[in-house]
Amino acid sequence: MIKFFSAVVWLLYGLSYIPSFFIALIIRIFTFPFDRHNRLPNAVMIFFGKSIISLNPLWKRHYFGLEKITEEKPAFIRVANHQSFLDMPLVATMPMNMKWISKKELFKIPFVGWLMHLSGHISVDRGSKGAAKSLLEMIEPINDGMSVMVFPEGTRSREGRLKPFKKGAFHASMDYGFRIQPIVIEGTYKCMKPDTWVMNFTGDLYVSVLDPISPDGFSHVNDLRDHVHAVILAESNRLKAIASENKR
Repeated sequence: MIKFFSAVVWLLYGLSYIPSFFIALIIRIFTFPFDRHNRLPNAVMIFFGKSIISLNPLWKRHYFGLEKITEEKPAFIRVANHQSFLDMPLVATMPMNMKWISKKELFKIPFVGWLMHLSGHISVDRGSKGAAKSLLEMIEPINDGMSVMVFPEGTRSREGRLKPFKKGAFHASMDYGFRIQPIVIEGTYKCMKPDTWVMNFTGDLYVSVLDPISPDGFSHVNDLRDHVHAVILAESNRLKAIASENKR
């Protein structure tokens, strides 16, 4: 039964990207002279991208700190822990329009990857010298008030535990003075673990938006990285405790 449910959700979710691509394409054709950061096509992608969360009403969502989501110039580098494929759709349910830095393999998927290109998301070749160059593509959108989302772990945690952070986003923060806003995700690992397409029927999904962190006062990129890691780890543990308490 669980496999049948998962197959239906994946089918509906996958099919949703076909009309979303063509809708975004039409919008882009008419808006490219003035929508320099592809905000409107990206809004279409976010609307359809979060549908996998909405398709299962038995996943209960819990949000903390949504009032901390603000639009400023320059915008934030938003960083989040990465537990599951569901992380991106879950973040898409929050009231913000942002660019993602994602592995280049996603951009090769028909319709999904085409939509990501059309929406102006940033492709990164992990482990290559081109990764630093890709990260530079976030500078202009952030200066213009559009936040960029990064998973600093680089890939999903296979055990559900927070992994060490890579330095790319924190170099950009210190080099350009961009503030870091941590976002903490909990529960997606239990609803859909990495390396499987099967989903659990029920589950609680938690998202917590924390206060922005200024790079001022940090003398080295490692210090900033480690501080943000500690902040996310502490909030992750708090959310785990809330989840455990809610199960009683």
